[in-house]
Amino acid sequence: MEIKIVIDKNVIEEYKKYYFEIYPKRRVFPIKKPIPPSLNTWMIMKRFQMNHEKQVWKEFGKWLVFYYRYNDLKIEFCKITIEYFFDSKRRHDADNYTPKNLFDSFTSSGLLVDDDFNHVESLTIKGNYSKENPRTEIGIIYDK
Repeated sequence: MEIKIVIDKNVIEEYKKYYFEIYPKRRVFPIKKPIPPSLNTWMIMKRFQMNHEKQVWKEFGKWLVFYYRYNDLKIEFCKITIEYFFDSKRRHDADNYTPKNLFDSFTSSGLLVDDDFNHVESLTIKGNYSKENPRTEIGIIYDK
């Protein structure tokens, strides 16, 4: 079987509505783009900013799993492909875009049993270009 999770402008807008419902006093929406920040961005952050960004993406990832109704699938063995569609053709290093925080939320929400090598056979990261529709697409192939 295969499932797909897409993070695009529409999904971000849906999350924004949800986010301000549960945090009505907050004024700044923390998700800037439908692609998680690169390690180059992370590494220059102060420690408290790194932790904040990690929590933001972990919370967003949990919401994503529930949004797509994939919670409690408890996938035990899978292959995962992540494709980032950037809004510019500038160079992006594949090893700078890690799904770590999203994977942590996939585990805590029950989508995956665990994100270790015993459960995730392979992880493929791809980069592409889409000026009109920047997004992240996550495909998970698994046996029932």
